[in-house]
Amino acid sequence: MTMKNADDLLTEGRGHSPLQKLLTHSANQKAWTEQLRAAVDDNLQHQVEVSDIRGSRLIINCRSAGVATRMRFAGPELLARLNTLAAFHRVNELVINVLSTSSEPG
Repeated sequence: MTMKNADDLLTEGRGHSPLQKLLTHSANQKAWTEQLRAAVDDNLQHQVEVSDIRGSRLIINCRSAGVATRMRFAGPELLARLNTLAAFHRVNELVINVLSTSSEPG
C-alpha cells in the first residue's frame, strides 16, 4: 500500500478530491455557525450550530429540545435576519434538529 502526502490527497484526480470537499464543507460550517450565532439571542449562541445548507434549507443542530423549540418560535424573525447575509440569502426554510444525547444504561 502506497502512502500519499497531504498535497497528493488534496489534488487527487480532476476537480476537488473528497478530502478537499470535506475540508471546504467544514470551513463553511464554521463560518455559517458563527453567522447564525451572531443572529440569535445571547443565551442560545452556544446551543446551536449549522449542519448544512441544502438548496433553500438551513439545517440547524440544537443541543436540547428546549433550544429547538425556542429556535422554531424565533424562525420567521431569524430567517429575516439571516436573509440579509450572503451565505443565507436563498434560505427560506429552517430545519431544526436536536442532537441526541447518550443516555446511561439504567
